[in-house]
Amino acid sequence: MTAVVNSERGGVFQQPMTIFHTHVIVDWSARSTPSPARPTKDTIWWAVARGGIVDEPAYARTRHDAVERLTSLVAAELDAARHVLIGFDFPFGYPAGVATHLAGEASALALWDWLAARIEDAEDNANTRFEVAEAINRTYPGMGPFWGRPESWQYPEVPTRKSSRTSREAHPNERRIADHHAKGAKTVWQLAYAGSVGSQVLLGLPAIKRLIEHPRMEGRLAVWPFETGLRAPEAHAVVAEIYPSLLRREIEERKNEGEIPDAAQVRVNAEAFARLDALGGLVPLFEGAPFLNTEERRIIETEEAWILGLGHEEALREVLGQSL
Repeated sequence: MTAVVNSERGGVFQQPMTIFHTHVIVDWSARSTPSPARPTKDTIWWAVARGGIVDEPAYARTRHDAVERLTSLVAAELDAARHVLIGFDFPFGYPAGVATHLAGEASALALWDWLAARIEDAEDNANTRFEVAEAINRTYPGMGPFWGRPESWQYPEVPTRKSSRTSREAHPNERRIADHHAKGAKTVWQLAYAGSVGSQVLLGLPAIKRLIEHPRMEGRLAVWPFETGLRAPEAHAVVAEIYPSLLRREIEERKNEGEIPDAAQVRVNAEAFARLDALGGLVPLFEGAPFLNTEERRIIETEEAWILGLGHEEALREVLGQSL
């Protein structure tokens, strides 16, 4: 925060610190074919909030198209000297120990590199996420930890059901620290079926890496909290994990008639983060939840990540009802 002199009383007070000018909230997708030309649910959507105004949510048919358009968006904002927050709705890390097991070091970003070197994700959304999931499963005893695939898909080393996994005592934790606290959060190991997030992670982390390393973006984006720590970032552009369902009730209440649910959730979340930032209330969110202990914070900063806003849900909810 910035100290400001109160000339009338000769004192000093704290002026609320706004961190970002532009807030982008992205709803990701693991589709294996391009989404329909006509906007639909369960696809890629994002919303942009600037100066208290939320633009009409945008829709993308493929992950490659989304990365290119998001890169252009963020680069243009930075070129205009505007600071940018971009939130993606999937986990940025795996449970503690997975990065060391696969990439050889306790670093989520090393695991991002490991995945990016193995995941193939074509311009038409065809991808190798199940082949990579099988390869990861083979590095652990028994069957698993990844599970969940359509019955007709021939990936026998990814069991269709959670209960089909074996040797679970030798597998990594089922959930991250954040997943234990976020109501309704799914495990990163579930690849398919209702609410699954595992496939989004496998395809999403390499996509963010492509965004960060794009020629227009290289060196301009920091990843929270892996590159910033659990504190307010100094970088002009920051990418963070978000969980739109923290505002599940508010999304339902503010959803327009006929609006696609994905569009509603990115729109409402973009508005909430932008409003809270405008009031100087975003800094505590970047510090993580107040109930985290020292060891949990270490794991979150290096391997598991944290959901921006988790532990501060009431602040996000309340700001939606305030006038700016």
